[in-house]
Amino acid sequence: MLETTATPLAPTGDLQARRMVWDLPTRFFHWTLVVLFSGSFVVALSTSEHSPAFMIHMLIGLVLAFAIGLRVIWGLVGSRPSRFGSFLYSPGALIRYVKEVRSGRDQPSAGHNPGSSYAIYAMLLLPLGLVATGLLKAAGQEWAEELHAVLAYGMVGVVGLHLLGLMWHTRRHGDGIALAMVDGRRPAPETESIPSQRTWVGALFVLLVGGWGLALAGGFDAATRQVKLPLTASTVQLGEAKDGKNATEHAQPRREKHDDD
Repeated sequence: MLETTATPLAPTGDLQARRMVWDLPTRFFHWTLVVLFSGSFVVALSTSEHSPAFMIHMLIGLVLAFAIGLRVIWGLVGSRPSRFGSFLYSPGALIRYVKEVRSGRDQPSAGHNPGSSYAIYAMLLLPLGLVATGLLKAAGQEWAEELHAVLAYGMVGVVGLHLLGLMWHTRRHGDGIALAMVDGRRPAPETESIPSQRTWVGALFVLLVGGWGLALAGGFDAATRQVKLPLTASTVQLGEAKDGKNATEHAQPRREKHDDD
């Protein structure tokens, strides 16, 4: 298995060593994930599945899936620290990292360390699983309901561990790691910095995700609880229609009663 090596940070006392590491598209996706998952989770907890407001939960999930799709593309062609290949660690590397953390021998890195890299992969895969099981549940697959709940709380657990790791890292190393997802800068060797934060790509991401969300909202039929996917002729069922029938039944014309029936 190919494995990257974390590059140690430059001394935190050198203010000039705080250089651009995270580009704008990566930071935009980070905060999009925070806002959309949090919003969807709150809606799911505070409303009933039969409430009209619950449809917001499912629409948010479709927007999040689209955003993750963009992040996957950027993980292949984006700036070097944002590419998946730059934080691809084997399970053995993760185990060594945990041992170093426990013994106090770990060193902060310019990009993702083995612990945060596994958290990122989990926070990309779990929402996709949530969207898939949510759609299956809406289509009447009862087995998907329990799995959907397991994935949701699994995501909460991963986020919680990620935040604990963030607080621990900040207390131990004091390098302002949280601020890096705001301005994109971290103490790093010049060789680890990126020449541009890709502003135009970040703006394109904002337009694409925003446009996708608006198109989903415009294509949603509250009566049938179906939504038309933008740029396609496909529709997705988000729940039972208001009359309690599924979308197929709702769309069937009524048969006329003939005298010879």
